[in-house]
Amino acid sequence: MVDFDPGQPELSALLLGIIYGATFCTLTCSPFIASYIIGSDRGTRRGVWLSVIFNGGRVVTYGLLGLAVGLAGGAFLVEGVYALWGAIFFGIAVALIGIWIAVRRRPGSACGCTKEASWAQRLWHRVEPREGDGGELSAAGMGLLIGLVPCPPLIALLVFSAAVGSASTGLVLGLLFGIGTVISPIIIIAAAAGWFSERIAMEAPAMRTGIRRVAGVMLVLLGIWTAWNALAAVGAVA
Repeated sequence: MVDFDPGQPELSALLLGIIYGATFCTLTCSPFIASYIIGSDRGTRRGVWLSVIFNGGRVVTYGLLGLAVGLAGGAFLVEGVYALWGAIFFGIAVALIGIWIAVRRRPGSACGCTKEASWAQRLWHRVEPREGDGGELSAAGMGLLIGLVPCPPLIALLVFSAAVGSASTGLVLGLLFGIGTVISPIIIIAAAAGWFSERIAMEAPAMRTGIRRVAGVMLVLLGIWTAWNALAAVGAVA
């Protein structure tokens, strides 16, 4: 496994992102985005698009973390407070999205994308996990929040950014690491999830509701598991 090289920080950040994106990130992120796609959408193209939005959210968070550490220094990393609350908020958000997917009786209407729709309807159209278009903001939100759950290489480059004390360096390293993680099988898995959901809708429509609810329950369990592990890590729960 490649270690972070302070002598070549930009290259190291990119390579670490590519390596961990193909391994650790794929294992941890795929269940979330795949369940979301199966539960709220269908179609290979939509699956790929939602995964791009999800990954884009992660890249933005990594860049902002690098920026914050470069500005605040090591104080930002003290006791991993940001990671704890990030994991908790991410777990809660995922669980709430899963509940909505599981209990929704029918797909949302398409009124949010019409010219007559109000700004609130248009916004909800982009937030609501739904079949067809829409729901992009929920995917982006999950990506933004899961970026707060740190992995070893991210911590290494954040520590380096804190030592250098440069906001621009931290921002660049965070973005490069995030871009590297996007080059991963996550997009393929998302495409497969979209394809699977579409095939169910076409060939076994009677199973659509059941599959959607299972996907929603999976998100609820994943969210609870994430938040619980974060609390357990600091001894807040047994």
